[in-house]
Amino acid sequence: MKKYFPILILLMLTLLVSACGYRLRGTQELAGGSRTVAVLPFVNKTVETRLEADFFNALVDEFAQSKNLKIAPAAEADLLVTGVISAVDNYSISYSSDDKAYEYRVVMIVNAEIKERATNHIIWQRSSLQQVEEYKSTGEPLTIDRRKQRALKRICKVLAEDIHDCIFRDF
Repeated sequence: MKKYFPILILLMLTLLVSACGYRLRGTQELAGGSRTVAVLPFVNKTVETRLEADFFNALVDEFAQSKNLKIAPAAEADLLVTGVISAVDNYSISYSSDDKAYEYRVVMIVNAEIKERATNHIIWQRSSLQQVEEYKSTGEPLTIDRRKQRALKRICKVLAEDIHDCIFRDF
């Protein structure tokens, strides 16, 4: 019995790992055998300058890391990622004893879709995807703005990951 114990443990671990739904991120196949994707700049309906560029870069970086989809020019891609940055809301959430803003919260909302380039058929779509980030105030407007921009870049990265992962999870 002792000589079978290591094999039994290995078998149990294998069953445990396979039973818990563990899978490698981004390695599932998409319907229709799509292999390439183009990320198009999202429309920015906010007053935040360069936000569409930051979000575009985050999406491209995320899809570039994909195991099954390769980035391609829009004219050659199987799939197109498009969308709208519909809102950014920034407000103070805590104050110092002298009523100055101490901490802020920024919320970004996007609508995203993926469609087949050849047929223009939407294969995945989500409205009102949102992410929240908080940052502290310093009292200096330039420093506060830099912290807000860093918070928005973190939001862009998380939303890009969410969009990428939801596409594979929903198929």
